[in-house]
Amino acid sequence: MCVPIPDRTMLGWLRSQLRILEAWRDELLRRSETDAETLERLDRHSAWLGGEIDRLEQEQSQAA
Repeated sequence: MCVPIPDRTMLGWLRSQLRILEAWRDELLRRSETDAETLERLDRHSAWLGGEIDRLEQEQSQAA
């Protein structure tokens, strides 16, 4: 079942997820055993999520 989520609520949730990814990256950088591949995957995911947030914000502002 799909429950519609107001755009503002969804964008807020997505932004919080991006902050969590950033905090996770910061934590990984403090660990000596973290490999570059893990950081690269996390960075790609963060960039993708940031792009999706930007796209949704633009759609929301055009609809207003």
